[in-house]
Amino acid sequence: MQLHFCFSVQKTIERYRTYTKDNVSSSTVQQDIEQIKADAEGLAKKLEALEAYKKKLLGEKLEGCSIDELHSLEVKLEKSLHVIRGRKTQLLEEQVRKLKEKEMTLRKNNEDLREKCKNQPLSVAPLAVVAAPDEHLEQKGDDTDVETELYIGLPGRDNRPNKAVAASQANHA
Repeated sequence: MQLHFCFSVQKTIERYRTYTKDNVSSSTVQQDIEQIKADAEGLAKKLEALEAYKKKLLGEKLEGCSIDELHSLEVKLEKSLHVIRGRKTQLLEEQVRKLKEKEMTLRKNNEDLREKCKNQPLSVAPLAVVAAPDEHLEQKGDDTDVETELYIGLPGRDNRPNKAVAASQANHA
């Protein structure tokens, strides 16, 4: 009988735990859901307020603002502009400083190169001349005459009015 009593109490305890566990967990879950909904609604309201404030800062939807609100916006914008201009000035001053450092470095390098050039003897390297074939001047055999007449027209064509006149003028010269 004691065994049956012990077994029965054990079953009762298990049923109690199961019942309370289910009830506690469902009520806890319900409370969590309600809390999350409330948090979401609060965040949505904050988001709407921030978006409305952003629009006011951008100069939109100002119709419903009082003079005090507009003055407050103006003061905040002036403070923001002051901070922005200060940061911009700081960046520009830093950029000018870096450029001056670069200028000094380049001047020093230039001065060093000039000193180096002054100390070296002047030497002229021979220039390599590459002869390109000329289409209107052809050398045949031992003929070393060079044509010095001016021709008007397309290159490679003989545009002289009379070849015989040109040849006789060349012989008289």
